[in-house]
Amino acid sequence: MMVWEEIHGFKSLVEYARFVEYIEDQVQAGYVRELEADKNYGKGEIFGGRWFQDIETRSIWRLIPPDIPFKGLWESIEI
Repeated sequence: MMVWEEIHGFKSLVEYARFVEYIEDQVQAGYVRELEADKNYGKGEIFGGRWFQDIETRSIWRLIPPDIPFKGLWESIEI
């Protein structure tokens, strides 16, 4: 079982790119699936991003890219 932790700000664009690669590898391996993002979901007044679901735990997460000065986000979706 994968245990994910929230990321509130990537340290660099390189770190963000590595994380995207990791998540996309998890999708390719069948552990995670990408979902269509709910355009109305805006926790913390932050909208958009890519949504992913852990196949085993069914938990849903979203990935928001950095947009300086905002450093990006990886967080659990609260539905």
